[in-house]
Amino acid sequence: MKHLLAIAAIIVGFNSISAKNNTAAYECIYEYTVKGEDKKDNPFSDVAYCILQIGNGDAKFYDYTTFQTDSVRQAGADEKVIGQYELRQQRAVNFFDQTVYQNAPKGKMTVESVITPNYFTYEDNRYPVEWTMVEATDTVCGYPCLTARGEYGGRTWTVKYAPEIPVQYGPWKLTGLPGLILDAQDEEGIHHFSAITFRNATSQIIPPQNKGKISTNRDKFIQNKNHFEKNPVGNLPPESISEMEIRKGEDGQGTILVNGVQLRMREHPYIPLELK
Repeated sequence: MKHLLAIAAIIVGFNSISAKNNTAAYECIYEYTVKGEDKKDNPFSDVAYCILQIGNGDAKFYDYTTFQTDSVRQAGADEKVIGQYELRQQRAVNFFDQTVYQNAPKGKMTVESVITPNYFTYEDNRYPVEWTMVEATDTVCGYPCLTARGEYGGRTWTVKYAPEIPVQYGPWKLTGLPGLILDAQDEEGIHHFSAITFRNATSQIIPPQNKGKISTNRDKFIQNKNHFEKNPVGNLPPESISEMEIRKGEDGQGTILVNGVQLRMREHPYIPLELK
């Protein structure tokens, strides 16, 4: 009975919200875990948090600290408060540096990401994964889930989706099933998205902002991104640097900005979501 009421509420919610693309109805927060080994072969497990904002016809997936900054800005907080949230965002040790707009524009995905000192944007297919159903069930966030498997970007993914949440969205670029994808893990157990909260929306969806971003294509971006992250400092082209700034906070931690764009120094080796 609980889940019958839940699905009814979700359908009513989607039917009652405005048709404007920037109106969110629901939000799903995911724990994103990356497992690997450092340069000394010591195992590590990095954890970040991301959010999927679900609207009436589109969705947006990005880092949770950025979402928090956007939310206080939308709420009309003063510049000091906004600055504090921006600082938290800059100092996030494990930061998900992609923003994925699902079904925006219609029938496509828009992806925004960074290769310091530039921001980039490109389009991908709306449903990039061809799914195969698997005979396995589970419960995630209290919702009964079915299982599917598919390949994307050189990795094979097993996902759990909830038919009771009737949207074809999911974490990152994993979309296209008849229910919200609540859990996704690649075959090697390196990357894992797991929903921890599904709730009513608390903030508006901010649409793609193309100003200041370089338009490219997926294959070119993935190739350049994966190469750059092997050695961010060494792969930073000297001719691209017009200014460099190091900001130190009261705690002594520093933030490196190149042409105003943050150069994130990762604690552990970068393990790409997309191998190709």
